[in-house]
Amino acid sequence: MFQMLLSFAGHAVGRVPSPWLLFLLFFYTIYLFCALIVPSVANAAAGILMVMGLCGAYRFKTYFYMVSVAEKWLLISYALFSLVSIVSFFYWPQNRDARMHLEDYLTFLMLVPLYFLLRQFRINFNGVVFMLAIVSISLGIVSVAQYVGVKYFQTFLFGFDRGWSSVLRPSGGVNPMRYAAISLIFAAFSLNYILLVRHKRNWMKLISSLAVIMGFIACFLTQSRGTFISIPILAFACGVYLYRAGHPRFLLVLVVGALLFVGGVSQNSRVQSTIDSVVSYHRGDSNSNLGSRLDMFEAAVILIGRNPAWGHGLNSYSRNASEIRKNTPGMDISVGMWNNPHNEILLVMVEKGVVGLITLLLLFAAPAYLFLQELRKADESSSGQQVKFYAMCGLSLLIVYAVAGQSVALFEHDVFNHFFALMVLLFASQIRVIGYMEERCCS
Repeated sequence: MFQMLLSFAGHAVGRVPSPWLLFLLFFYTIYLFCALIVPSVANAAAGILMVMGLCGAYRFKTYFYMVSVAEKWLLISYALFSLVSIVSFFYWPQNRDARMHLEDYLTFLMLVPLYFLLRQFRINFNGVVFMLAIVSISLGIVSVAQYVGVKYFQTFLFGFDRGWSSVLRPSGGVNPMRYAAISLIFAAFSLNYILLVRHKRNWMKLISSLAVIMGFIACFLTQSRGTFISIPILAFACGVYLYRAGHPRFLLVLVVGALLFVGGVSQNSRVQSTIDSVVSYHRGDSNSNLGSRLDMFEAAVILIGRNPAWGHGLNSYSRNASEIRKNTPGMDISVGMWNNPHNEILLVMVEKGVVGLITLLLLFAAPAYLFLQELRKADESSSGQQVKFYAMCGLSLLIVYAVAGQSVALFEHDVFNHFFALMVLLFASQIRVIGYMEERCCS
């Protein structure tokens, strides 16, 4: 029975059956299904995966093989992002919120050992694709259920639709912006499978197509305007790759789909309100969602100018921005109300200055380099298609995070940093395992 489970899950690099693989898959599955719906359970699963990485250190010597340059940069980026945060924490005055913020940033360093454990196993490819697709479908179902539930509840209670469904947006168990971004990423995962992997079984085609649709529905119902911007950028990135790979048919479908989506979203009420907010802000009225964010950005820029090199310390934005608001007539009252200026780059620079910005850029550039390098090298063999899938999924994640980070702080929320860290490590490790096993077969 144990051997059968392992054969379904995948196998170890050394072909030695190991319960580690089953536990890794189990807790990854728990994490992915609960990340946006029951975040407390997801946090526990992420913590167990972290502990597994630390406990599996005794295996490293026996099952270790060469770490590539791209892998080294990936791990260095994780370590630097956390280490600079530690220095900032001890350099500036500390408080409880700063300690909690540091815990979020330490996630990256603490998960580095997990990578060395993951790269010891080649996980069943179809199992990974199936798991990602089912999560995407479940997110769509939860979103529709929440949206319909709100509409029917208000109709039953008051006899008419009071518009609550546009305010109480579907979001699982987390913030709508986080729900939207990660739902879109799951939809992109299944879309990458459809575009890049040939000789798919019909049932996998059906499940993947349904996953794309439900993932986009989950994203759309949240009405998160920042995430909507990611969609044409994702389509452009896929289009560039498909054009270079010689797949004009898929490219045409993507272009048409992206244009239709942009046209539809442009008529959305929240998008229209954003356009109205831009006009109002230029007239001096910042009393809108966009206007308040622009004022938050302005306060952040002022703080960066005061200490550009090293910033003001973790969790320093709210206190300092409130002082700026009090001394700046006309600035929106929400400035300083939140712990961040709703922009990841500005938050990092306020807290850790240019040094922190470098570590943030490296956190994106290092995995992007690894994924792009492997995407270019992969051939059309079965293993090559798997590498392309993992690499494109990694790039899709980075694109959505980079765009979403312009309207929300990413890594001060455990949902965002756990998902980013765990998925990048999973994709990078499987790319390396496939390459290593191909090298062994050829030697």
